[in-house]
Amino acid sequence: MAPRAERRSQMRRTVRETVRMAILDAAEELIARHGLHDAALVQIARRAGVAVGTLYNYFTDRDALIRGLFESRRATLRPRLLAAIQAGSDLPFEPRLRRFVREMLEAFESHRSFLKVAIENEHLKPSRSTTPQDLLAGVRDIVSAGVREGAIPVYKAEILPLVITGILKSIAVHRIHGGGEMVGDADAIVDLVLDGARSASR
Repeated sequence: MAPRAERRSQMRRTVRETVRMAILDAAEELIARHGLHDAALVQIARRAGVAVGTLYNYFTDRDALIRGLFESRRATLRPRLLAAIQAGSDLPFEPRLRRFVREMLEAFESHRSFLKVAIENEHLKPSRSTTPQDLLAGVRDIVSAGVREGAIPVYKAEILPLVITGILKSIAVHRIHGGGEMVGDADAIVDLVLDGARSASR
C-alpha cells in the first residue's frame, strides 16, 4: 500500500475507533444514570454527537451495543485487576494484602459507572468473563503466603479468599449505590479480615 493510501486508511481506522468509543462512553453514562431501558438509543447517539444511523453502523442493535460496552470496559479493567494481584508479590503477607485491596478498590473507583451498569444488569451476562475466577485464584495465592508466614491458620486458608473477594464486591456495590469513596475502606477491610483470621489462632 502506498504511504498516502496507508495514512488515509490509518486515519479512517482512528476516526472509526474514536466514534465507537464516544458511543460507548455515552452509553455507559446514560445507562448508569437512567437505567438500561430508559437510555434510548436516540439519546445515546445524541450524547455521543452522532446520528442514530451512524450508531447503527457500529452496533446493529441494543444488545450489540451492550456487548460492546462490556467487552470494551472489561478489556481495560481486567489488566488493572490482574496487576493488583501481582503487585507487591515481593512483600510480606500483610503489606501485600493491604496493597492488593487498595489497588483493587482504586480500579473499581476508576470504573465506577461501568460497575454500576454491570451490577444492575448482571442477569444479562452479555459475555463470559474469567476475571472473578482469576481474582479468586490471586487472593488464594496471597493467603497461601500468609499461611507460609504463620500469619494465617491453615484451616482458614480455604474460606478466607472467598471472604475477601466477597467483601470487596459488597463494598463496591454499597458505595456505588449509596455513594462514598471506596478506597477509604481499604484499611478497615484488611483490619477486619486479619482480626477475624487471627482471633482463633491466638
